Amino acid sequence: MAKRISAIFFLTVIFSAFAVLCVRFSAGGADGLTLTLRALVDGEVSAQLEEAACENMPGHSMLHKLAVDARLFGGSAEIDGILVGDTMLMKNVQPPDDEIATKNKQSIIDLASFQEHPTYVMLLPTACAIKQQELPEYINLFNQRSYIDSVYTEMSGSVSVVDTYLKLLSGMEEYIYYRTTDNLTAKGGYLVYEQLGMRLGISPLRTLDQFDIDYSDDYFYGELYEQLPVDRIQPDRVLLYRFSKYRREYQVTHYDHGEARTYYTLFPEFTAQLSGYKGGNDLILGGLSPVITLKSSTSSDNSLVIFADETVLSYIPFLLVHYSDIAIIDVEHATPEDLAAVKLENYNQVLIGVSVDTFMHEDMHTVLSSYLPQAGEATGN
Repeated sequence: MAKRISAIFFLTVIFSAFAVLCVRFSAGGADGLTLTLRALVDGEVSAQLEEAACENMPGHSMLHKLAVDARLFGGSAEIDGILVGDTMLMKNVQPPDDEIATKNKQSIIDLASFQEHPTYVMLLPTACAIKQQELPEYINLFNQRSYIDSVYTEMSGSVSVVDTYLKLLSGMEEYIYYRTTDNLTAKGGYLVYEQLGMRLGISPLRTLDQFDIDYSDDYFYGELYEQLPVDRIQPDRVLLYRFSKYRREYQVTHYDHGEARTYYTLFPEFTAQLSGYKGGNDLILGGLSPVITLKSSTSSDNSLVIFADETVLSYIPFLLVHYSDIAIIDVEHATPEDLAAVKLENYNQVLIGVSVDTFMHEDMHTVLSSYLPQAGEATGN
């Protein structure tokens, strides 16, 4: 009976899609549209349906969802670069842009060469590399593990590398990546912290029972769901891990295009009421800004600069337990004006920690090179 109802539903989806497109035909605005079963299965009809909705029809979100349902019924496990898993959506990370990745790699090596502090590199695998059990076996994925290993080999001798792949793989059955946005959860961040902490020389690492867990009231659907609304995918929820073994006081200062704002908590939940709040990891530190400086009342005198992307928000509440000062630099968006707030010589460790997707496809060179001496300075002229 259930199968019969399901079949009726999807037949309704198909005929609804055709009906909407037929409206365009009858109105004379359907040049280039193709109404065939093959076009439906291949996703051509849903793409045309979306275009029709965008151009001529109210209720676009409903029609967008109708188009998605039609493609899923046609057997698609990837739609517009988004993988549809059993319980989550994942970005299908593509092979590297060789020019960008090469410049990023060389910038990291140069940065390590031109400053005296220990430099660490951490390329984090994305959900589609770790959560492959969610996907059909026929899906062909870029081999992130092999790529990360090759980059680490090329950097050998210049930096210390942090390999989190196997650590994250050990948690593959857990909620370590968000279901609807392309980032690690706090639970995934803790696994990263365990591996990263050992490489940074932190001892002892803090166990999870030394943190209180606050369950935020903010259930949210991230950008992947907004692009691809799939009914069976449940919303995400941010968990806030507060170090509870010892009392800590914090000062979190955001620098953003000449403006500064300061919070005295790692989790400024009141920001959820402000305009511009995007949900999700914006509850942690108040989100990622071009530059963030963090001060903690710990007795440790360790300090760290992290050239980062959004993934840093997953593990920073754990890592900050061990440092009095941490500066986070958004490796894609920080401007020279923002960077003036951070002097590398004032910190005793440097970490470049980003997703492998960021490393392969986003310009990190511009920000990293801001800390490199100019040619005349390097030669002493």
